[in-house]
Amino acid sequence: MHPGSRRGIVTAALVCGLFLAGCTGEPQPNPFPPAPVTSSTSVPPTVPTPPSGRAQSTTASASPPVTPAFGELQATLELFSREMLQNGAPAVLIEARAGQEVWRHAAGVRSLHGGAPVQADDPIRVGGLTRTMVAVSVLKLVEEGRLVLEDSIAKYLPGIDVLLPPEPESVTVRQLLGHTAGIPYASGLSDYAVLGFLVERLRGAPLAAVLRTEILDPLNLHSTMLLDAGPLSNTLVHGYAVVGGETVDVTHSVQQGGPASDGVIASVTDIDAFYAALLKGRLLLPESLVEMKGSVFADYGLGLDHWKDTCTNGYYYGHSGDVPGYGTISISSADGNRQLTISLAHPPSPLSTQPSAIALELTGLAQVALNASCRFHFR
Repeated sequence: MHPGSRRGIVTAALVCGLFLAGCTGEPQPNPFPPAPVTSSTSVPPTVPTPPSGRAQSTTASASPPVTPAFGELQATLELFSREMLQNGAPAVLIEARAGQEVWRHAAGVRSLHGGAPVQADDPIRVGGLTRTMVAVSVLKLVEEGRLVLEDSIAKYLPGIDVLLPPEPESVTVRQLLGHTAGIPYASGLSDYAVLGFLVERLRGAPLAAVLRTEILDPLNLHSTMLLDAGPLSNTLVHGYAVVGGETVDVTHSVQQGGPASDGVIASVTDIDAFYAALLKGRLLLPESLVEMKGSVFADYGLGLDHWKDTCTNGYYYGHSGDVPGYGTISISSADGNRQLTISLAHPPSPLSTQPSAIALELTGLAQVALNASCRFHFR
């Protein structure tokens, strides 16, 4: 069966599984055999503890009863996971949260070269989700009065103008955060690469250290780090791409945007904890969070993307990540109480500067799944 056809089956299964009233016809057998390695657990929700405390285990032994509807959602996401493994994905990691229900799923292996089975708390490259963290650090500088969003970036980074568009003085911090600065691809830079330089200059410290101080340590996100920040965990999930007809390990590849654009490595649990803390107001002042969310008429805010939340007639917030070998989506309701993060080492494919079809599929899957969650009756 063609991969696209299999994805169509999964999409249909998702819609029919979550909106049974709108589906007719005889039940269809599961088109995929059990995954070779699957570990799924339903556990009490974990919350980041203060720095002085100890983080709760992500594999708690006591599990609350799973509501039938949430179990249905689990089955749908497991079906997606099996489809990805059937198509050659090395690993799939998922965490879903809604009310008091928390479910984690891990399937596949850490490496194609004798790797151990993945675990739900294994770190993986999450690509563009890095930008939300960098945006938080930029807005903290704004809150401190050290930065103005409407200022030209050249005011803070003398000499950067030679790498910017023809009128560099018109490129503002806000435009960089919103991906509207128009930095040419040939420059070798990206909007968030420039913002990374900005944070390092004003803080007088490497970006990795700034993120550690401002975000990771306060939230106890111990599985999260930048790609170039030091030795990587031996539990890191490896990603692969096809180069010259050969499957090669691209785990350590650095993209044009640099670490500030795509360099974060994190577990799905850490990612959900980060977005929950952000949306619940633990990282920024309310007015800064409003700036990040942006206008509903814009495609993108300041380091945050948004999608329609039909449960509340509002919006989900989060980000996608698409780097060679990996794909991630993380979306959360505006109050941070309903969340879904899916991250995978996707089936090896030729390198491309275009968004992968799997990345787009992940976004659609996550949005439909959370839009269905409002019919669940959580405790």
